[in-house]
Amino acid sequence: MAFDANVTNILTVVLTNLNTTLAAGEEERKAVNYPTFSRRGDKDINNFIMELEKAFVINRVVDSRKHLLAISYLKGTAANFYDKLARITNWNTAGQAANTQLRPALIIRFKSKAQATYYYN
Repeated sequence: MAFDANVTNILTVVLTNLNTTLAAGEEERKAVNYPTFSRRGDKDINNFIMELEKAFVINRVVDSRKHLLAISYLKGTAANFYDKLARITNWNTAGQAANTQLRPALIIRFKSKAQATYYYN
């Protein structure tokens, strides 16, 4: 088996980054940027939610802050929609009333018929 310096360098970088991440603890951080959603023709609510939820995981966002971060990345029509909502207190917390959750409210408002069944569950 031949020694490959490139593979060794890549592994070193990956392990260093992993160690830095683990050493940072469980506090929230901004390792990746959050997507925005405005409901323009080229934007899909499901893609926005998938990307946003990935960012939540990578950035270690606690459940109680997810809806607050999501609100700040709504633009245009989507921001206007949020402004008309009342009692939103969480992103998508099991056991909470549906009318207090931002994720399902966005899906219901901005979904296409084909997308509705898959993402609402």
